[in-house]
Amino acid sequence: MTPKFKNLLLRTLFGAIYVALMITGVFVPPFMCVLLCAVACICLFEYANLTSGPADKLSAYLMMGISVIVFSMVCYQTLQPRSFLLSTGQRTMYMTYMMLPALLMLTSIVLSVMEIFRRRPCPPEQIGKSLLAMTWIVVPLLLLAAFVSLHPQMALAFFLLIWINDTFAYLGGSLYGRNRMCERISPGKTWEGTFTGLVLTVIAAIIMPSIPFFGSMRLPMWMWAVLAILIVLFGTLGDLLESVFKRNVGVKDSGHLIPGHGGMLDRFDSILLAAVPVILFTILFA
Repeated sequence: MTPKFKNLLLRTLFGAIYVALMITGVFVPPFMCVLLCAVACICLFEYANLTSGPADKLSAYLMMGISVIVFSMVCYQTLQPRSFLLSTGQRTMYMTYMMLPALLMLTSIVLSVMEIFRRRPCPPEQIGKSLLAMTWIVVPLLLLAAFVSLHPQMALAFFLLIWINDTFAYLGGSLYGRNRMCERISPGKTWEGTFTGLVLTVIAAIIMPSIPFFGSMRLPMWMWAVLAILIVLFGTLGDLLESVFKRNVGVKDSGHLIPGHGGMLDRFDSILLAAVPVILFTILFA
């Protein structure tokens, strides 16, 4: 067995496991909370390696602890029965909205106190790096964990469209990509691949209402098309944003946790930046 073929088998196997876990989480919200909490903690650790180096893990551990607390609160809400006024999903989403300012404020306080007693250069920069990690990694995943209990159909559609865009953007770029989108950051990303992903993601989104599970939301076709465009636009930007951090330290992957896929940030980079716009669009217009 050649190394290339072995890598393809590993990539396919672990990709299938990843997809199965995410789809299971859509239909079992408490499991999604646990799953995304684990994802958030791993991504925070990888982010610390990309921005601060292995010598400084204290900030990452503190943010992991805060993340476990807030995800546990969301998980607890998903286990509560429907109330007289609100469904479980509505109550979980409302509580998550209220927790977000407290999450960022608590993180700011903890990190500020920590930096006061640590002798490191440029404390504001260190605090800023950690706050970026919370807003870029933890906040979107926390919102997703709550969102699946409110809109499981849209949550599943979101993941499927993300995967469709990633797959066909990669295939399009590999087959006939010529013009680099941003060569200094991501040499492999091309305009041809991005356009291929966009077209096929929009087509898939327009077809989705014909499937009863998604058609039950009764969204007009234009909304599906807009959702697909949001996913492609912000998903691509998320991929490029992670590439900025990797390029800065000269690494190809954020980690080596998932054979054939790299690190957890490599797997979730497009989801992190696309989640919030899609959730907001759904809440406002669906």
